[in-house]
Amino acid sequence: MSRVLFQVDGLSKRFGSGRRAHQALDDVSFEIAEGEIVGLVGESGSGKSTIIRCLIGLEREDSGSIRYDGIDPARPGRGELHRYRREVQMVFQDPYSSLDPRMTVRQLLEEPMLVMGGFPARDRMERILDLIHLVGLDTEHLGRYPRDFSGGQRQRIAIVRALVVGPRVLLCDEPVSALDVSVQAQVLNLLKDMQRRLDLTVLFVSHDLAVVKYLCSRVVVLHHGRVVDSGSVAEIYGNPRADYTRALLEAVPIPDPAYERGRRELRRQRAEVPR
Repeated sequence: MSRVLFQVDGLSKRFGSGRRAHQALDDVSFEIAEGEIVGLVGESGSGKSTIIRCLIGLEREDSGSIRYDGIDPARPGRGELHRYRREVQMVFQDPYSSLDPRMTVRQLLEEPMLVMGGFPARDRMERILDLIHLVGLDTEHLGRYPRDFSGGQRQRIAIVRALVVGPRVLLCDEPVSALDVSVQAQVLNLLKDMQRRLDLTVLFVSHDLAVVKYLCSRVVVLHHGRVVDSGSVAEIYGNPRADYTRALLEAVPIPDPAYERGRRELRRQRAEVPR
């Protein structure tokens, strides 16, 4: 079994005070093993994004602890914070707002390496070219601006930006929810391919259980800031322990069989058209 890379233990976070206080996280604990893709699921307001923000350092937990490969991000030793920031990278939900519109793609991809340091100019360009080709973009795209791309292409650029510094972990906060359904599958397949090629560990936040089932190997279910269920994909989807998990699964839309048959028939007819 792979060793534990991330350990979250008793994480709690409250926003506000008095009557208006909101307990976003309440004694949340889970682990992520090296090389896993773990899905963090729950409806809006369940605490998923708060966990991500605590892991990346955008929020500070009220109690509990986060450990990453021996590092306590809240109290890092000398050099540990730089290592943590390099090895743990983020892919945000909205590709439209996560890319600076004033920067070219090349500038956007070079910036993380310049900030982290240790990447000579020649190495920076080699890394950029290798990664953009892996995600299906061309060299000519480097001189363009985010406005010149579709939502799916922008999210590909955002994924490359997270990968250029050579991270071990990707934290993905609803990375396909802002995309058209037809584009979501492309980005999911890209993430799956990058995880395999680069041996990444991924925490994937989503409210879409169908997406999580396709991508992830293990699932943690949140409800009102608490972990109510966790286990392998087979366990969660085949034999959920919590009533809340069963309710989430029952709410997943089931495709109309006639519609699916029609799609297959259309693909068959297109394949038979002479080119």
